Amino acid sequence: MFATRYIFTALTAASFATIGRTAPTTTQSSAASNYSLVADFSGSSFFDGFTTFVGADPTEGNVNYVGMKSGAENGLLGFIDNQATNSVNAYIGVDYQNVTASRNSIRLSSKQTFDAGTVITFDFIHAPVAYGTWPALWMLGDVPGAVWPDAGGEADILEWVHESSFNSMTLHTAPGCTVLNSTSTFQGQLQNSNCNAGSGSDGCSIEALSQAANGNGKTLATAGAAFNDQGGAVYAVDWRTSGLSVYMFARDNLPADLAAGKPDPSSWSVAPLAAFSGSGCDFTTSLSKMQIIEDITFCGAWAGKPDVWQSSGAAAATKTSTCSDYVMNNPKAFKDAYFEIASIRVYSSTGAEPGTATSAKRDLSAESLEFQTINIGDRHNITDGSDATAPQPIGAQNATNGTGHGHHFGHHHHGHFNGTYHHGNQSAYSTGMHITPPQPQSTTSLAAMPEKNGVTIALNNASGIANATSGSAALTDFSVSSAECWAGAALIAFAVAALI
Repeated sequence: MFATRYIFTALTAASFATIGRTAPTTTQSSAASNYSLVADFSGSSFFDGFTTFVGADPTEGNVNYVGMKSGAENGLLGFIDNQATNSVNAYIGVDYQNVTASRNSIRLSSKQTFDAGTVITFDFIHAPVAYGTWPALWMLGDVPGAVWPDAGGEADILEWVHESSFNSMTLHTAPGCTVLNSTSTFQGQLQNSNCNAGSGSDGCSIEALSQAANGNGKTLATAGAAFNDQGGAVYAVDWRTSGLSVYMFARDNLPADLAAGKPDPSSWSVAPLAAFSGSGCDFTTSLSKMQIIEDITFCGAWAGKPDVWQSSGAAAATKTSTCSDYVMNNPKAFKDAYFEIASIRVYSSTGAEPGTATSAKRDLSAESLEFQTINIGDRHNITDGSDATAPQPIGAQNATNGTGHGHHFGHHHHGHFNGTYHHGNQSAYSTGMHITPPQPQSTTSLAAMPEKNGVTIALNNASGIANATSGSAALTDFSVSSAECWAGAALIAFAVAALI
């Protein structure tokens, strides 16, 4: 009886999550726009637009970048059916199973390149969290024959290390680019105005040291644990010939033009987190032919520096003397080190088609891949959920017993190698359950998925309730018979009929 009631409560909550959503609010009415969509990385075709980098990490991290095929087969790449956002989202994660000196991870590069006159939106649901990590989403110039940073420059959009609670946005360019420090035009704090500082390695950086104003009397976390706790945010890059600005919006408070897919940055009333503009910089050449890159590395030339490991609080928090020792010996700490991305969309005001990245070699082994459906049920930190039988909030994926997050931050200058630059995160663990609806693409069976610490209830079109698997930590005494499953399904049908 308890098992049947548990299934009925969870599935009823899930049905409310499906039918009870409201449209997001927006900050102003839709305006005329000369931007049109030229690239869309979203849904079950997200990975079609990317290739994988499999060489040695240019930032000297304790990482082994694997290819698309290996990533798909081992659950480092896949899809999350997220009921909270009503979207099928890309999952980009790391190995959190094995003790290893070089932890398996992913570095994706877009097959297309983009130039000035674009607005690029990044809808992040979750960013990597764990001491020792150095994740980033950034853009890198792809100019044949040129040497970084002359090769089209670099623009870092989302980046931090360890448990930092703020995002740093940085440009790395050839000599000549100097940006202005004007607190009236952006919310962050300029750290260096010379975008070629350190021969490009340091660049010009603007840090969002506090939460960002969102135009509705509220503030948003720009990075770290709080960023994930709020369900992420939408970052938007406005790249013009006169400069590059980085905005951040709550998903339910987007400008109406952006929500409608017709961005008009001139109408946005909220100041950007960062605005790079100034004399001596031609943003059509200093930044050009840029690929979109997402990666998660470990330690390396910034996060692994002994002074950074100490001053960030990582050494004290982990009780480990070096970053490399911690990353090697604590695989479970990296369970939360993943990106969940609902979409990346590129809009152009010039009408020009995206270019083809010369460095994005076609990976023949990635043809016709079947990506796993990644069950992150016990990794979402949505609600306390101590009473697992109680209905969960609309959109909730699971009941969690969340743990607190430590927040440590501080900026540290770091060197660059061949044009890579990034920042890190935090960690949290919880237990609970996740409802996986019918999937839009081929998936592996749930029994083969690397799920931990929770209950997975799967639905499919053919049989309604397909199976139930019991996790190894929380709720391990919970078992479900096939009769009880069908009893739960019957109760759902009865409830729906009663409502009708």
